[in-house]
Amino acid sequence: MFELPYLESCAEIFEKRFKNRVLQKIDLRYEKCLNVSKAELIENLMEHELKKVWREGLSLMFQFKNHAELEMSLSPAAEFRIIEQNQEAGSGLLSLYFSGGAILSVKDTRKLSTFRLNPIHTAVPDVLSKAMTINYLIDLFSNSEEQVKHILMDQNLIRGMGEAYADEILWYAGISPFSIASKIPTDKVKGLFKTTKYVLLDAIKQTRKINTLEFNQTHADLLMIHHTGKKKSPTGGVIKMNVISGTKAYYTDEQRLYV
Repeated sequence: MFELPYLESCAEIFEKRFKNRVLQKIDLRYEKCLNVSKAELIENLMEHELKKVWREGLSLMFQFKNHAELEMSLSPAAEFRIIEQNQEAGSGLLSLYFSGGAILSVKDTRKLSTFRLNPIHTAVPDVLSKAMTINYLIDLFSNSEEQVKHILMDQNLIRGMGEAYADEILWYAGISPFSIASKIPTDKVKGLFKTTKYVLLDAIKQTRKINTLEFNQTHADLLMIHHTGKKKSPTGGVIKMNVISGTKAYYTDEQRLYV
């Protein structure tokens, strides 16, 4: 899964690199990855300037001067590449050729990434948006018997939280990922809310210092808990791993279990 800090950094790089450039060619190698026909995609985007790039949930959004939008949701096997002038895009699943010679290419050998033209925007709050309030989180938890990590990662409830940073945030907040959401005291939910903002914003700041396009999805060195190479947390707790509904959870016994 492509985590939020990486996507934020990519959005900033792509907007700086391609904003106000005209999309001159689209190369799509597998049309089933697209929600419309290739012809419709070309008709809506070709010969239009790119005006804005941003992260929305765990996707990247590209808006053009004619207000058409392209959403990219990448699979774990995918990677971004910026290909300079006079170089071929190679085997990219989707390659966007912009004026000035640069190409933005998505490589995905498994062909599981999806691209949507003019997607319907959801009312589900993004984890870093103003709509994501303390009261929203309290209400969400109070009515749920699900484990807290499952709630945090459910994109139909909160958009933008991935597997790795859910673990990081829960560790910093001192809450076990196996806790039942409705059993977590209100003061701890408020603490979790503040921790979420702090951890993600700090991770974005740290990611900006790295050449983001040289690594895929999540830079492991930025992670304290969700890390296969680390045995102990920064405070000495032994890092354990278990599986929740098919998703790996990294945690320590320093985190309190609420059931």
